[in-house]
Amino acid sequence: MSTIKDIAQAAGVSVSTASRALNNNPRISLKTRQRVKEIADQLGYLPNYNAQNLTRGESNMVGLVFPVTSDTAPANPFHIDLMRGISVALKPLHYEMVVAIAPTADELLESVQSMVNQSKVHNFLVFYTVENDPVTNYLREHQLNFVVIGHPTANHPDRYVDNDNVAAGEEATAHLLDKHPVNHPAFLQSADDWVYEHSRRLGYEACLEGRGLTAYTWRCQDGGESVTDFLAAHPEVDSLVCADDLLLVRINDQLQSTGFPVVCFNNSRLVGMLLRDNERIDMQPRKLGKEAVNLLFDPAAHHRIVDFTIYD
Repeated sequence: MSTIKDIAQAAGVSVSTASRALNNNPRISLKTRQRVKEIADQLGYLPNYNAQNLTRGESNMVGLVFPVTSDTAPANPFHIDLMRGISVALKPLHYEMVVAIAPTADELLESVQSMVNQSKVHNFLVFYTVENDPVTNYLREHQLNFVVIGHPTANHPDRYVDNDNVAAGEEATAHLLDKHPVNHPAFLQSADDWVYEHSRRLGYEACLEGRGLTAYTWRCQDGGESVTDFLAAHPEVDSLVCADDLLLVRINDQLQSTGFPVVCFNNSRLVGMLLRDNERIDMQPRKLGKEAVNLLFDPAAHHRIVDFTIYD
């Protein structure tokens, strides 16, 4: 593999001049810059982007911060698809990914601090939004470059990439009502009440209110009311809107006997194979990942909204 020394020797210039020419230093004449770059191309020179970034005090890494996740929790297919989109967008920028994932908020914060202090990571994508989050508080306090995937909380209008989850919830509910002879869909969500779940539920409720129908909500809580008990207590419920497909996989066995039409969100490939009969709202996680990277390196932009797609 050719080095900067090989290029300098072939061009008849010093190593420092060759380096400046490759980095478009205006102190080097345009003619010399062009000649050095031509020789670099001929020799198949590949720049060490990591070393270049470290000279500026940062690495060529983007930190991906996952929500607090227990060691036994299954991988979320939505996050995997996000990472695929991020990876594609980072490649031409010569950046790589490094992941922070931990079972507690304190440990997650320690991982992020280690990335900053030891690995010189200055750019982050945060895969969640919650109130009083120690990680995003830390990133703000240290004026680090970050984008959240999801709608930020009202107290901190961070830069973000998201879907219009209210519209998605409203359209998903309307699709269910218009396609099937049903009038009483219930909304199923996790106990965490993530911001995206809350927004989708608002859209679900807005759709029902507009049609003069009653809203029903069930939360999946350990030790709480099971979905079968909920349905037994509300025999009028005849269809379901599920906040995301991972939750639907978790409770799908309990719903099989109902025969209810179901619409859920995310449309990951794995879940699509398991739940073929259900209608799905594709929230385009790969596109979200790509747009998050674009926004991360575009300081003039504040947010971007990614469209969703309904699949029967």
